[in-house]
Amino acid sequence: MQKSLYLSLFLLIGFGMNAQELGLHFMDNVYQSNFTNPAKISNSRIHVGLPSFIMNYGHNGPTLGSMLTTNANGEDIIDIDAGLAKLDDNNFFRTEIGMETFNFGMKFNKLQVGVSHAVRSGFMFGYPRELPEMAFNGNVQYIDETVDVGFGTDMTVYGELAFHGAYQVTPKLSLGARVKVLSGVGNVSTSSSREQISIYTDPEYYQLTATTDYQINSAGEFFDMEIITTADSTDFNLSGGNVSATDFFFGGNSGIGFDFGAEYQLSDKIKLGFSVLDIGSINWTKNSSNFISNGSYTFEGVNADDAFFGDDSLDFDGIVDTMVQILGFEETNNSYKTQLVPKFYFSGSYDISETLSAGAVFYGDIARERFRPAIALSVQKQFGKIFSLGGVYAIRNNTYDNVGLNFALNLGAFQLYGVSDNVVSVFRPLNTKSVNFRVGMNIAVGKKKEKTVDELE
Repeated sequence: MQKSLYLSLFLLIGFGMNAQELGLHFMDNVYQSNFTNPAKISNSRIHVGLPSFIMNYGHNGPTLGSMLTTNANGEDIIDIDAGLAKLDDNNFFRTEIGMETFNFGMKFNKLQVGVSHAVRSGFMFGYPRELPEMAFNGNVQYIDETVDVGFGTDMTVYGELAFHGAYQVTPKLSLGARVKVLSGVGNVSTSSSREQISIYTDPEYYQLTATTDYQINSAGEFFDMEIITTADSTDFNLSGGNVSATDFFFGGNSGIGFDFGAEYQLSDKIKLGFSVLDIGSINWTKNSSNFISNGSYTFEGVNADDAFFGDDSLDFDGIVDTMVQILGFEETNNSYKTQLVPKFYFSGSYDISETLSAGAVFYGDIARERFRPAIALSVQKQFGKIFSLGGVYAIRNNTYDNVGLNFALNLGAFQLYGVSDNVVSVFRPLNTKSVNFRVGMNIAVGKKKEKTVDELE
């Protein structure tokens, strides 16, 4: 059972952690909503954002619950074949954990300016269906065939210092932008142009021939990655490095990113918005290493129990060390670049009354040349000046049961807020493909009542 559990985790999360925030986009009374569209202008003269925590998780593979079955003894067991049958041709696992350390904003008549800082970490793992199929069921099904098992991954930790500006161009139109100064703290990633690992099984002798053009990069202080070769073995070592708080401002691996947005008040009741976020990259130059496999390698096969398991548990070091020995990685020390994950929001909202509004948003992001969309419907209700509550229904990650909630509680100048795009995951943890939440606190001074378009004109 334990060994099957570890195998199922591979299907769920790859070997191991950007982000869709749909409900936050409609929380106009929360300053952080302008993180989804920098053209959003607060109705407060001065804003101070205290530290907030963000977590996003999503995958398109089978859930653990969909792989559970009951045996003749009434025991729950994991059906690996059921999980393999639910895989797409290309599968992914993504997660982001971050903290907004501070943000500050001021409004001067039609102009709003702000500065913020965040610590961000994320993990992405993408793999073809054939990789787990061959790992779990062997290569017999692929006799005399060439199978692509190359996978892509990106594990990044960085600091983000952002400068924001928004301007009310006309009573109906506002434009905004954000410039992000990025400090790369650590990265381990495959090169998106070099992720080829194909395996051919000889029909006569069942020998395996691996043809590769594959590159793994690492840089920064957060990760320490190396290949250690001795007379007896070749070992792959990935360990944590020494990181200080200043690395998240001056990490030595510099980058820049941009956000752009616009909002247009079509009428007193209808508002449209469009934004493009995270256009940029990080240059990794400090402590950079590149591990490259390029060639053709023939081997007799690998005993998965010996190479991958020790004491009936999954041995990640054994998996990677086996790959290194078979594929013959060589090390260089060149700098490289990784891209941010570009995102866009296209939205519309309708004020049903002064305290009730409805909206819809089409979201998309492009991670490693793969487009992933989401659609959401929203309802927001204001209960006096103290409390607001919202709900979101979303279609994302090939699932249709994503129901989210959000709230904002205003106590004088203090505001406590929370948002999740999928509260269903709390009640069905074994059958969820996405988890998302953000919590935080703000201090807002000088709030003004919003004017209608006619009053502004």
